[in-house]
Amino acid sequence: MKKYFAITAFLFLHFQLTLPAQLLKKLKDKAEKVVAPKKTGSDNNSNNNAEETKSTNLKEKQNVKPGENCNLVFTLEEGETLLYDESEIKTKSNKVSYAFVVVNKKYEYFLIEDGIRTGPFKEAPIKSLKRSEDEEEGNSGEEDNVSVGNDKKDPVAIQYSKTIGGKLYLVFNGKNYGPYDYVSKMLLSTDKKQFFALVTIGAENSMMAKMGMGYNFMVNESGVKQKVGNSGMGMPMKFSVSKNFKHAMGTVLDSKTQKVLAVTTKGKQTEADMADMYSGAKSMSFVNDLGDIVSIPSQSPTQILVNGNEAASFKVPIKSMDRLFLMPEISKSVYYERGKVYKADGSEESIKGILFPKFISLNNEVAMYYYTIYKNENNAKEVYLCKKVF
Repeated sequence: MKKYFAITAFLFLHFQLTLPAQLLKKLKDKAEKVVAPKKTGSDNNSNNNAEETKSTNLKEKQNVKPGENCNLVFTLEEGETLLYDESEIKTKSNKVSYAFVVVNKKYEYFLIEDGIRTGPFKEAPIKSLKRSEDEEEGNSGEEDNVSVGNDKKDPVAIQYSKTIGGKLYLVFNGKNYGPYDYVSKMLLSTDKKQFFALVTIGAENSMMAKMGMGYNFMVNESGVKQKVGNSGMGMPMKFSVSKNFKHAMGTVLDSKTQKVLAVTTKGKQTEADMADMYSGAKSMSFVNDLGDIVSIPSQSPTQILVNGNEAASFKVPIKSMDRLFLMPEISKSVYYERGKVYKADGSEESIKGILFPKFISLNNEVAMYYYTIYKNENNAKEVYLCKKVF
């Protein structure tokens, strides 16, 4: 039996040491070929904006003044053009906030944020000033990849790590947490009063443990200590927290089963698809504030799964998480694409002539906010922020 464990440990160590640099790249490349291409980021926005621009041109041609659920937010000055990709609608301080960037014929940029115009700037300013919605609402907004072995170590973990009596601890707000052999990832709440960390405590041998390849646990300042993986032994791959910092989710490659497993601090667990892990797109799996695993499988992207079970299904594939609004009751969720709002009950609704739709839940009201352009009697283009309640 000892010989078996020695061989297993050797193979596991060799596997882990070479995996980050070699095998993961191969797996990622293969996964990108297997998964149907998902256009996200600028590509997806370009396609959506192109479609929406057509709708806007139609709207301007019809020149119908927006209704009572629309408010004038600013008017484009002569020679100015609105940059669709540099616009955002979000919640801020428990109210709807907006930001737009315009450029004039001199290539001067102006930022219009909640009615206040600043500029000119030499470059479009919103990317440098923009704070992610996740950061506004409690999520750290950081990438969910973790460090392991000789990879670049997590800077937050380094900042709060301290060796005491030859043991590794996390020192947070004057208290010591540990000891641990390795800290793969540490995430802080926006107010820095809470933390979640993915740590290693023990392994087949001390060398593996100190490289983060062993028994993985999710811990926090309030005493949570949740094992990640069936056998406990594995290599950490991803780590994230829920929107309002209520729960965390760790994903590991389990050494015993060679399966990729996702586990939350509530103890919910599902098997993850390697293709989903390395699809090259924005993550389509996350933990919610109830501690459940919500995911959209790459092989059947019309579905929304909760802890591996179907909770909702749409007529069209979900290509962008930014266009999906998850209701507290998942089966009532909605998805927007190319001028249509799709509901999980199978129904759909056309909404033409809109730009930058955003679903927002505020004061117990769920609404889609968007903006539209109207040319007034002086041929000036007025930009309106509108909403449609669901």
